[in-house]
Amino acid sequence: MPGSNPIPDTLFIRFFSLTALLLMLVSQVHPFDIYQTLRVYGTDKSTLDILHNVGIPLDHVRIKKGVFIDVIASSEQLELLEQTGLTFDVLIDDMTRYFLERNIPDVKRDFELGSMLGNYTYSEIEEKMVALASSYPAIVSVKDSIGTSIEGRTIWAFKVSDNPDQNESEPEILYTGLTHAREPLGMMNQFYFVQWLCENYNVDSVAQYLVDERELWFIPVINPDGYVYNESIAPNGGGMHRKNRLDTGCGTNTQRGVDLNRNYGYDWGADNSGSSPNPCSATFRGDSAFSEPETQAVKDFILAHEFSNVLHYHSYSNVLIHSWGDGSLPDEPDLTTLREIGWEMTKFNGYGVGTGNETIGYGVNGDAVDWTYGSAGLISYTPEVGSFQDGFWPSENRVIPLCQDQLYANQVFGLVGGADYILYEADASNVQGDTIHLAITIQNRGLMDSDGNVIIDLQPYGNLGSFIQFDNDIGGLPARSSKEIERTLILPDTVPDGTEVGFIISISDNSSFVRVDTFTVITGSPSLLFIEDAETDLSNWTTTGTWGIVLSNPNTGNHSITDSPAGNYTSNISSSIMLNAPFSFTAVDYPFARFTAKWDIENNWDFVRFQLSTDGSQWTSLEGLYTESGAGQGTQNPGEQGYDWQSDWVEEFVDLSAYTEESQIYFRFILTSDGYLNEDGFYFDDFRILGYPNFLPGDMDGDEQQTIFDVLAIVDLIFSEDELNTYQIMMGDVNFDGQVTIIDALVLVNIILQD
Repeated sequence: MPGSNPIPDTLFIRFFSLTALLLMLVSQVHPFDIYQTLRVYGTDKSTLDILHNVGIPLDHVRIKKGVFIDVIASSEQLELLEQTGLTFDVLIDDMTRYFLERNIPDVKRDFELGSMLGNYTYSEIEEKMVALASSYPAIVSVKDSIGTSIEGRTIWAFKVSDNPDQNESEPEILYTGLTHAREPLGMMNQFYFVQWLCENYNVDSVAQYLVDERELWFIPVINPDGYVYNESIAPNGGGMHRKNRLDTGCGTNTQRGVDLNRNYGYDWGADNSGSSPNPCSATFRGDSAFSEPETQAVKDFILAHEFSNVLHYHSYSNVLIHSWGDGSLPDEPDLTTLREIGWEMTKFNGYGVGTGNETIGYGVNGDAVDWTYGSAGLISYTPEVGSFQDGFWPSENRVIPLCQDQLYANQVFGLVGGADYILYEADASNVQGDTIHLAITIQNRGLMDSDGNVIIDLQPYGNLGSFIQFDNDIGGLPARSSKEIERTLILPDTVPDGTEVGFIISISDNSSFVRVDTFTVITGSPSLLFIEDAETDLSNWTTTGTWGIVLSNPNTGNHSITDSPAGNYTSNISSSIMLNAPFSFTAVDYPFARFTAKWDIENNWDFVRFQLSTDGSQWTSLEGLYTESGAGQGTQNPGEQGYDWQSDWVEEFVDLSAYTEESQIYFRFILTSDGYLNEDGFYFDDFRILGYPNFLPGDMDGDEQQTIFDVLAIVDLIFSEDELNTYQIMMGDVNFDGQVTIIDALVLVNIILQD
């Protein structure tokens, strides 16, 4: 646990001494290291230990569990790996050349890029800081030294605030980058964010608030020596040096140096898998905690300020990592805080949120996030910017999109540094006649208590109805706390069921950002258009593959539906279950689907999607509360919505209101898998389609009642030799399957008997 530092045994010491000697000898042969992408077969602990022991970092890998792991290794590490007996293939034989040859220039820019695959050189970084302070002196400070590197280069910081040269009593937030010298996106997205703040200061309410009410600090480059070295060996970009440039007796190439993200004091040297005592390893932790001037500078800077939260940028993996590095979870309430803030930060970029073990399957010790959280007591994350395909040096035309992916996350991180209010939940707990009873939860999602009492203003759109009198003052809200309030709205008698009533709410205290949000309530109760409870058979469905009903794992009742009733699904399949009859939503307002589901899917490779089609052949994957964006590998198309990894039973909701003009809508679930690893699959139960009919189904005589005379009229239509017109089909189609059959008559009889 924290601070422990077991001493390597004699065998470990001999192994690392031999490794260091071999690496030093090899470095004399190779003037510069060549890095390759390798596919190593096997993912068991012994394989991972071997990879770690030869110095290959495991924090940027692609794993096919039980099959292979894709890693990036230097020429020296490759030669050592060849002696281990592991089986591997070379996928890319020269990463720097690969990065340069695949590059696509960005010809249309709204943000100035640099000369290394779109990234700034170290001198360009210094020039950019000078230019920002010169162009926006009222809100950007002059760059300030917080320390020097092992080779004597300045580590710069600068501040964005409305009085940048003053120390005001405002929440302070810190953003850092380029701890690892080959990860320039951590630096570039900071400058993109700063430029957005500057250019939108008098235009955008969030930009103006962050500048006026926060002190935003930036350390673009923690590791200037490593970055300059990369520039020297690959001046156009693509340099693969990771560590700082301390002479650790491993030659002059990329094997020398200390991994700065293993050199922080919390849990430093706790084991030899989360960091390495081997001075030539990519994860060498240094001789002691904070042995390096770069980490000392960051530590001293953080402790000299009163930061609320700190973001330590890295790349790549499309994840947002929080403590702990050993894979254990923080205690509550911190775990919920880290999860909820993280989920909001990744709302639009789709990054996974969790510990390193949860997100990338790898643990660390002595890293910046654990020290910032565990020792300095600050909420902290490591965003890993970009996908495996982007890599350390994305194509130039990807730099701005990746920076844009972080813009919302950076905004949220700045806002939560103080008190920050959101509409956490809004439910219409009881909608009866002309009365709507609202239950509204307001959350202070920020890390500071409210500045005075919290005031809300709640109004229906267009003044539709009026609230029973209530107090707008809901009192103070401590950091990370919530309060539920109830309000009752009286509607005019003329508002029919199925009417969408919109509300606008504003929430603020004496100095917080004025949060304005909206939500809607549908009057009346939705009609059940279809239900599948999985308790009889699959006569309503057409299946490919092995979909079936199982006795085990029901959410309700005794049965549920799954893709693989006999066990795990199989490899290389496309297995679907489709509702036989299409639906017509032309006379239905605000349709939606609800179902319960649980799943166990090979993470980032296999996929389950809930899809809709208007012709039975072209399908659209639908977004629900629990879908995720495809990872862009295996059977997951990038950005496509689906169900991945694992979940116990959840209640899913899918909005279908975009399809209210469609007269023929098909639904299906589809599971796709690649080779190798197979899991238990996808289960669903209690599948329902609901909506608000904008007429009374089955009211054939137009008397606004459902009676036996309407049943007889439907029977007449069924036996009519004439082709039914659109109106007859719409009124007689009681079960909304697009046709009038004896089923509609039976459904209407059931409705009448229930009344």
